[in-house]
Amino acid sequence: MNRYRIQCYILLALLVTFLSTLLVGCEKTVARTEQYRDMEQWLEKADLTDHLSKEELYQAALLEDTLVIYSVSSRIFDVKTTFEQEYPGLTVDVRDIRSYDIVNKIKNEYENEEYKCDLVVCSDCDGSLYKELLEPGIVYSYVPWDIDFRLKDDNIEQGLEFLGEAIMLVYNNEVFDAQPINNLWELTEDTYKGKIIMANPLSSFSTNGFCAALFAQSPAMEKAYEDYYGTKLIIPDGKCAGEIFWEMAAPNIIFTNSSDEVLESVGNNGANDVWIGIMISSKMRYEELGYHVALIYNLEPFAAVYTPNSITLAGRAANVNSAKLFIRYLLGEADGTGEGLQPYTTTGTWSVRQDAPDGNPVPLSDMDIVRLDKEFIYSNRESMTAFWKRLLVENIEIRK
Repeated sequence: MNRYRIQCYILLALLVTFLSTLLVGCEKTVARTEQYRDMEQWLEKADLTDHLSKEELYQAALLEDTLVIYSVSSRIFDVKTTFEQEYPGLTVDVRDIRSYDIVNKIKNEYENEEYKCDLVVCSDCDGSLYKELLEPGIVYSYVPWDIDFRLKDDNIEQGLEFLGEAIMLVYNNEVFDAQPINNLWELTEDTYKGKIIMANPLSSFSTNGFCAALFAQSPAMEKAYEDYYGTKLIIPDGKCAGEIFWEMAAPNIIFTNSSDEVLESVGNNGANDVWIGIMISSKMRYEELGYHVALIYNLEPFAAVYTPNSITLAGRAANVNSAKLFIRYLLGEADGTGEGLQPYTTTGTWSVRQDAPDGNPVPLSDMDIVRLDKEFIYSNRESMTAFWKRLLVENIEIRK
């Protein structure tokens, strides 16, 4: 009899657990439905297709609180300063957040319904900004109505891109009169052992995008190998040309923390330790500090990976009018001459507008450049992370 009683108790406990789980699930579903409904109401009120002038937005923004921006770009601090001067009474709070952290931070705040951010400034080097924030409706694009038609066609497809940058190869132009290589496979030669530097792709969003591009562009890498060595690349089962390249190149590379350190290592006067670096192109603005660096624009199979910066409006943002006004300002206002665009018009940057000049002397059309394949990168993030963890450990062992 006791055995049957115990079985009943077990069944009752299981039933209670099941009903509790079901109840919690129902509560979460109801809460999520209410959250979607609140977001729809916010969207309707935010009116992201408005035709308001900057004067109308300014007056409405004066009734709001401090504009909060999560940004991976340090130059937003310069824009903040001139924006506050241009629009007295408005204040901006910029939070400097690493690329790898910014998407997760916005997602966590959304899940917890803690809407602290108004604007998100981030490059989408692995597709997560689009897949995890834009597509599910956690952040939104806002393109001012009188600037929309002035933008280049491919800069509003996955969030409003306000700045063109690229991850590129640079060399010390005091050591070399001209670019020292013409094919990426040259970086695998013993000549360049310890002469190449780049940021760790597991800590640098943009460098990770460049590394992944060689996987996505494996057919082109295979052809470049044949052009350079004169023989076909033998690719073992389960591998690709991009993977083989990095395995061969890694022992020659010094891995560091950021593009700033790449610039300093390559560009010092009379540098003889490090010749070539891979870094984000916008760091070229520090040329004026005396660094001897030059960008490589043409290379087989490509010299650069285009990695534009985007600005998006956080869903449920409290300061919508201030955010809209800031986006207008950052884009250079309706005519493209506004001061907010100036910090981003430097060597190593390209304009997203048809009516504003590039900061860089060489246009994108004259470069061997590819765009990020975000679908490929996002779909293969885990395998590429595992690949780089293994390769970095092996590289450390080689250098011991």
